[in-house]
Amino acid sequence: MGTQQLNYAFEASVISNSQYRRFRDLHACNALDDDETVRIFACMEQLNIAAGTTIYEANSPSNQTIYLITAGRAAVSTPGNNIYSQLGEGDLFGLFTFLDDQRMHSATVKAASDLELLTINRAYFNLITLEEPQLGNRMLRFMFHLLSSKALRFEHEYAEMHEFVTAEHY
Repeated sequence: MGTQQLNYAFEASVISNSQYRRFRDLHACNALDDDETVRIFACMEQLNIAAGTTIYEANSPSNQTIYLITAGRAAVSTPGNNIYSQLGEGDLFGLFTFLDDQRMHSATVKAASDLELLTINRAYFNLITLEEPQLGNRMLRFMFHLLSSKALRFEHEYAEMHEFVTAEHY
């Protein structure tokens, strides 16, 4: 079997994966072409987490892993167990400890339902950027696109809260 046939077989096996199809349908993947989507997905590890499982605890050391939810919901809570956010499909968490291995996790993240996650750890990401700099650069841009989408959502939520509070008091 030639190299091109192996590439087609590999791509076909990725494309037939249901988690790949959910990944491809994420808003953040709109800027990627088909080849980039397949290659980024292939670099990530697929995890299935049962509801109620703690993924990491607040103030625990970094494991330098980014988590991307492709199905299910996760609850984010303070060290005192007060849930302050729910994450769902397309949400990313663990980015800051991925970037800074000296940083402790600032929150506890627990599966609120069965979760399907895609993950990548920093050591593997570093290897990719050394061996395939263009793919590493594309992955980094993809991660920052996810993060900026989340920041924009928070900005809108903050503006709505501010508007609500000022309307109530004035």
